[in-house]
Amino acid sequence: MFVNRYSGKALDLIGGNTGYAAPINQWTFDYNSPNQHWALLPTEGGNHFKIISLVSGKCACIRDDSTVATAVLHTWDYIPGNTSHQWDLDDAGDGFYRIRNLRSGLVLDVAAFSTADNGTVIQWPNNGQANQQWRLQPWGDYNIKAASGRYVCVENRGSTNGYRIIQYDWENNPWFKWRFESIGNGHLKVSSLNALGRVLCVQYGSYNAGQICHLWDYNPSNIGDQKVRIVPKTDGKFKFYFVHDGMSWDIPAGQTGNNIPLTQWPNTSNAWQEFSLERTTSTSSSNSIYSVAPSSIPAPSGSGAMTFRVLNGTNGAYADNQVYWGVLGINPDNGRWSYLDLNGNLVPISNALNDATGHLVKDGQNYSNIYYTISQRQWISIPRITSGRMFLSVGSPCFIKTYDSGFAGPNIDNPTDPNRNLNFDFIEFTIDGTGYHGNTTRVDMFGFPVQHRLVNRAGNYDRTVGEFESETRAGIFNKYQAEVPSEFKSLATDQAPYRIVAPIHGSFAPGRANANYFAGYSSISTRDILLGIGGAANPQVCAAINRHVYHLSNWNIVANYYNAAPANYYAAFWHRHSIDALAYGFCYDDVNQQAAYLEAGDPKGLIIRVGW
Repeated sequence: MFVNRYSGKALDLIGGNTGYAAPINQWTFDYNSPNQHWALLPTEGGNHFKIISLVSGKCACIRDDSTVATAVLHTWDYIPGNTSHQWDLDDAGDGFYRIRNLRSGLVLDVAAFSTADNGTVIQWPNNGQANQQWRLQPWGDYNIKAASGRYVCVENRGSTNGYRIIQYDWENNPWFKWRFESIGNGHLKVSSLNALGRVLCVQYGSYNAGQICHLWDYNPSNIGDQKVRIVPKTDGKFKFYFVHDGMSWDIPAGQTGNNIPLTQWPNTSNAWQEFSLERTTSTSSSNSIYSVAPSSIPAPSGSGAMTFRVLNGTNGAYADNQVYWGVLGINPDNGRWSYLDLNGNLVPISNALNDATGHLVKDGQNYSNIYYTISQRQWISIPRITSGRMFLSVGSPCFIKTYDSGFAGPNIDNPTDPNRNLNFDFIEFTIDGTGYHGNTTRVDMFGFPVQHRLVNRAGNYDRTVGEFESETRAGIFNKYQAEVPSEFKSLATDQAPYRIVAPIHGSFAPGRANANYFAGYSSISTRDILLGIGGAANPQVCAAINRHVYHLSNWNIVANYYNAAPANYYAAFWHRHSIDALAYGFCYDDVNQQAAYLEAGDPKGLIIRVGW
């Protein structure tokens, strides 16, 4: 969050507009307003910043790439290398910053010193005034990761005065979690979620280099030993300085072991004075997919090609130990269907696995237990894998039979399938010699909002697809009913409250009410059009009919898609409610690059967010 020094109001995506050229102005500061939540991320070169809306996924930039004073701020898809989309933070003192556009060299300015809601934010030459100064307000709760890979926490689970602050292997516990709260000027206090009235501070209020940090009751009259100034780095890391003496947080000599104390030390360029912020997996937080800094993604272990993490975005509906994931795919080294274990190994599946120790049981049937919860480990290594599926579920794992030659996944057309009354979803992917290739999918159904982010090692690819984070599951069900034509409405009720089904799994199936929906538009049957088979096996033909551009001369003008019936309005809905309007709403929705598909030759990390 960016809060103006003069007005006290925050940078706001006005009206939560997810479209292009949406205005960004100021509005009354609201800590919980998603319109005021932004991700400050490094650019592909790692030497500037981009500012990404957590509502739209679009970046804050200057309209028309203008270099003229008074040009306004709005949103657009981030374009790598476009300096109008890139920013530097200039220190304005007392924890405030001027936000300077790289292309124009001008800074963000609340026009005419406005203190009103919707006051226009423009670019203007730096004049040293308070209406050009902004403080940074981290939103939500965080884990703080040291350069060693260990995390800042309260020693021995402490919650009372005097417990040391140390680094330790990550645990999903409150003594590892911290909240940054404004205490005047641009300064922050750093409160432990294990004892919210107590803060990270310098022992004895000392001015000595090397003095340890500990937990203590917050005192509003403190000399500055309980006040912190946060400084973002363009590599995604942060430095923290105590206000009373200007010294930096420091891990002594960069030691990497557990139980090493956090101390203060004069500012240096050493890596052990830099820290990463990771939004916690606390169920009180929405855990934005954009909150994960690329620099915080760990290297894979063993034969891993990359690492992945699943975030709990259910806003308290489900605890971390109720959010499940399981990966199935083919091991390219031996051709065997396998599941991924918690240590990043591909383990062959079999008939016998259904009866193995720890197997799952439902309605008297045994099923393989190939699932883990996100509370068990934060980052998982994953090796090369073909035809991979990551099954995601809340409240219960999925029930899948495994065999020596494959597996029987959920079948939503079968009324007796054990997964029909579960909330689940999935992503599809392959990791091979040419990189990561994967997508979210609505080809069969919608279970809950899913976001899918891929980051590469070179630092020049960082993309997210899926439904907007601002969308809730209940909201999507309601919007679907309100927005689609009557023929498509029952798809949200056939298997409610568990899912919205694709047309072929509902009233558009052979023998049902809309089985001839596309009749008259082409000679191809509705069934074949929806399945991409028979006369619709050609991807371009299938896509053109679903999008109602089959009789137009140009099938690739996106603005012409879904403008008249008959059209696949189920697919159209997902495009309207997804980041960059990309979705896999039918089998060949990748034609003309309209699918929610991510691909990188040098993948570093995959982040999946389960929404609710």
